[in-house]
Amino acid sequence: MSDAAELKAGQGEDLVGSLVKFAMSSVGSKVVMAATGLGLWVFIMGHLAGNLLAFVGRDAFNAYAATLKGNPVLLWGARSALFLAIPLHFYFAVRSTALNKAARPVAYAYENKTPASMASKTMILSGLVIAAFFAYHIAHFTLRVVSVTDSLGPGGAFSPYDMLIQGFKNPLIAGFYIVGQLLLASHLSHGIYSLFQHLGLWGKRWTPWLKNMSVVVGYGLCAAFISIPVAVLAGIIKP
Repeated sequence: MSDAAELKAGQGEDLVGSLVKFAMSSVGSKVVMAATGLGLWVFIMGHLAGNLLAFVGRDAFNAYAATLKGNPVLLWGARSALFLAIPLHFYFAVRSTALNKAARPVAYAYENKTPASMASKTMILSGLVIAAFFAYHIAHFTLRVVSVTDSLGPGGAFSPYDMLIQGFKNPLIAGFYIVGQLLLASHLSHGIYSLFQHLGLWGKRWTPWLKNMSVVVGYGLCAAFISIPVAVLAGIIKP
């Protein structure tokens, strides 16, 4: 009985060890980076769907915020996954880049300076700026440590909708948000395409289509995000 238990424990350790060894390999690092990137992409799409309710009005947007806050399992589940995925995504992105450089210490004789290759080379830099933007965004709209002039609705209670408007009325905050989204668009447009590559989901017939689709999706998502501060500044979204 004890021998069977020991054998089972040993097999469990071997499995865990094998998974860790695979994750730390060149191929495994890309798979983990792709998987965490996919999770972050899903989060971004869900976040966008909620944010666009600002165009519907105060009641719809505040109801969305209240629903999230009133469901701690959903809220903290999403937050925990997010705070786990971001450092893992960044770590394995850096590791994958380092392994690639170690495998090819001598650069190509001809450097292909296409927009796609430039996006690829700036992925880590844009990722760091996006992380800083994300931290500021959390401090502003979630922790509310960034001061805004007024976040109270007509009844005198705290209103996420009014906080959003007061925040984006400040051109500096709106501008920082827009720049952050443009960097995210560049990051996503290359990252979505790379995600399919790293998972082996590519082929001669659909790879060109996949490249174009990645650009459309990446910049389309961020254009939708940018439409919110632009609408606030233009007076389309208003108290």
